Amino acid sequence: MASSAHVPVGSTNSILAKIPENELQRFWGLLQAVDFAAGQVLYEPGRPIRYAYLPENGMISLISVMKDGRSIEVGNTGREGVVGGVILLDAKTVDYRHFVHATGRGLRIGADHLREAADVCPELRASILRYLAALMAQSMQGMACNGLHSVQHRCCRWLLMSRDRVGSEELEITHEALALMLGVRRASVSEVLRPLQQQGLVRYSRGKITILDRPGLEAGACECYRIVADRYSQILC
Repeated sequence: MASSAHVPVGSTNSILAKIPENELQRFWGLLQAVDFAAGQVLYEPGRPIRYAYLPENGMISLISVMKDGRSIEVGNTGREGVVGGVILLDAKTVDYRHFVHATGRGLRIGADHLREAADVCPELRASILRYLAALMAQSMQGMACNGLHSVQHRCCRWLLMSRDRVGSEELEITHEALALMLGVRRASVSEVLRPLQQQGLVRYSRGKITILDRPGLEAGACECYRIVADRYSQILC
């Protein structure tokens, strides 16, 4: 839900935070504060992109949905990025469902206004394009990971990536939702989480997973987590 309330110039979104304030002021009035509700769908495949969103917290998942109803996460975005940035690549629609995975807040800007803002602030355009390159690296590495690594390795990777996006050790997610993210059966998620909890790496209760031992969880993840994290650091520094 968008708000027309005045928001002071500045943002905890990493893209906006890197733009000098005098440049940010040139387009700040085009941005609207917005709250993200868990489960809220921002885009459906093939529908026109009306807004781009710059999260300040929370997490947005990009989901590929098959005709038979099966689905899997192909990317995610938090305060480090933007959704809908493909507007600057002249895209009119998106290919995947985008929905709010973790409640949060952020800013939104109309498609035409984003193009206008990018024209008056080249650093905004450059920052968004750099982020899109990082997101593409995440998605492509995810393809390799889904095809080559075990569900346990992939689960550890996903929990770590989500922690990085949300900025909290506590992740609000059910077993059903985690199964959807990984593209597996719910029973597979239970089989994976049980030993992780027994080893003291995580604690899970209904609708919540808490990371207790990040280094231990990272040791249990596949190489893909570190590859993507390092790539983000290189591109977005």
